[in-house]
Amino acid sequence: MFSIIIPTLLKDTEVLEKLLFQLNEDRTVGEIIIIDNSCSSFKTKYSKVKVHVPKENLFVNPAWNFGIRLSSPEFKYFGILNDDIIFQKNLFEQVHAFLETASDDVGLLGIDCIANTPKAQFDTYPENSTVNMVETPKLEGFFGSAFFGNKKNYFEIPDEMKVFYGDHFLFTRNIQAGHRNYKITNIGVKHLESLSSHSSPFIAKMFKKDRKICIKHNGVEHQHLSFMQRILSLTIYHNHYVFCFLGLKMKFKMRNAR
Repeated sequence: MFSIIIPTLLKDTEVLEKLLFQLNEDRTVGEIIIIDNSCSSFKTKYSKVKVHVPKENLFVNPAWNFGIRLSSPEFKYFGILNDDIIFQKNLFEQVHAFLETASDDVGLLGIDCIANTPKAQFDTYPENSTVNMVETPKLEGFFGSAFFGNKKNYFEIPDEMKVFYGDHFLFTRNIQAGHRNYKITNIGVKHLESLSSHSSPFIAKMFKKDRKICIKHNGVEHQHLSFMQRILSLTIYHNHYVFCFLGLKMKFKMRNAR
């Protein structure tokens, strides 16, 4: 069964309640751990929900770590979810069935796509479908919005990484451990249109800081260039041409790249 971990700032409790209702009814979910980063003592009626209120905002990645530590060893698998998202109701049983029959070299499974949905359309859950698990060598899309795995394949994220790149770190650590990661495709998802400003100076600064820390810990795929390559080179990286001249880097997307 799953231990589900959801950090939240309680910016939209109506959507969160719909997610909790869905999870509480799911037979593959053993517990739901809410990390209330708003520090406002969120309360809910659902029996599987355990709310933990830290003394201050832990931010995202430390909250994931905290949730894993709090989770019961009774439940073998974890799921880490955004708080502003709902799914087709048969998703979790399909992911659980895949993990139950998977070999030991399976690492993480994350969602392949996400739909920004107006609040007015959250009156119903997405239609059920048969999802596909497709092996993927690199992290793409919105993997960190909802991902799953065996708890033994969760690697503690460095505490100084606060908001971004936690999913990259876990994805890369699993590859380094010899595991295969998967994306979940053909999935029904409704995701509330962004509740936060990713263009704010504070968020932009944190994004750059978290990326540098993740690179320092060898937790994100990035391009290694020699000194001479930084002076003058033309290379290919992630479907882009990368032109370097006197330390300046410019990227151009390849014409046939998706």
